[in-house]
Amino acid sequence: MLTLDEWEVRAKADFPYRAGRVYLNSAGAGLPWPGAPAAAAEYYTHLAAWGASAQPEWVRRAELARVRVGRLLRVPSEDVTFLRNTSDVMNLAANSVAWRPGDEVVVAADDFPSVVLPWTTAEAAGGTLHRVEIDDERLREDRLLERIGARTRVLAVTHVHAVTGSRLDLERLGRACREVGALLVVDGIEALGAIDVDLTWVDVYGAAVFKWMLSGFGLSIGVFADRARDQLTPAYRGYRNAPPSRSFEYSDPNYPGLYVLDSTLQYLDSLGWESVHGKVADLTAMVDATVSAQAFTPVTDAAARAGIISFGVDDAEGLVTQLQDRGIDVVHKRGLVRVSPHFYTSREDVRLFGEALADAVAAAGIRPVDARRHDAADR
Repeated sequence: MLTLDEWEVRAKADFPYRAGRVYLNSAGAGLPWPGAPAAAAEYYTHLAAWGASAQPEWVRRAELARVRVGRLLRVPSEDVTFLRNTSDVMNLAANSVAWRPGDEVVVAADDFPSVVLPWTTAEAAGGTLHRVEIDDERLREDRLLERIGARTRVLAVTHVHAVTGSRLDLERLGRACREVGALLVVDGIEALGAIDVDLTWVDVYGAAVFKWMLSGFGLSIGVFADRARDQLTPAYRGYRNAPPSRSFEYSDPNYPGLYVLDSTLQYLDSLGWESVHGKVADLTAMVDATVSAQAFTPVTDAAARAGIISFGVDDAEGLVTQLQDRGIDVVHKRGLVRVSPHFYTSREDVRLFGEALADAVAAAGIRPVDARRHDAADR
């Protein structure tokens, strides 16, 4: 077991971000480890040497990745589907429902478009898409649960909200869905890799791998549990899922991306997922304390956070510019400043962020805004 100091030395060596800068935007894109380029190159080396005869090796590597993902999520590997991105998973699920007039879908009005827009298919069939207004971040789950009823076919949510960083209790939501026979469909892109994910009560889970999974664009993980496969008919068919197959993987996946994912999962397995998740939790708590020490109120509740801390200011864009000028890479989203460390972030990085935050506030006269109530900021 590595000590904390040894861990940070290894992380700095394995993730050589730009000298003189602090990277706190893993919720935007995760940094790849140095073995990722070689893994992608390995696929093309196999293709160049063997042509189509290399296909058994492509498939073997894809299946290794599928098994690793299943082990990480504690689901059968046959539940794991490889698609292009999170939107692909959401749209595939939405178009695989046999909608009936009167069906209802519940989403949060402020959720990411890829979580909301696919379910307009229900409206086209005579159903209703309920866009639930979230008036207080601390009541996000309650507001969604209040809207679930006997006609609800699907509750679609983001596991960790991309803007506010709020983590939802999937067991609580899943139990409510089971009571009315609805499916729980979850966008997990801001959760998978940052926190431990339990899919016991989830029917469909989708997550691209370019954020906390550190594996680049063009590949996503979709998990379709038995309950989902019993209720959905795959909207897209191809040679990989010809009827009567219940698989949702209808075409060849992104094999170069899977080489990268498989190698990255091996690397993360070597670190230990418990250690990775624990480091994210510790660093996020440090960011929370750093932000609070500057009189900002994180919108991300301590009891429901994952890898993101967001806080409201009267000029989020201006503050982010000030921080970037001081070597701190964060982003602004809907009137909030979003900070997202990963396990490769060091305690020194968080300290430097705190210093830069204090300097920026003093220089620009930035004032805090309590944005936990959504009418308190430009959302």
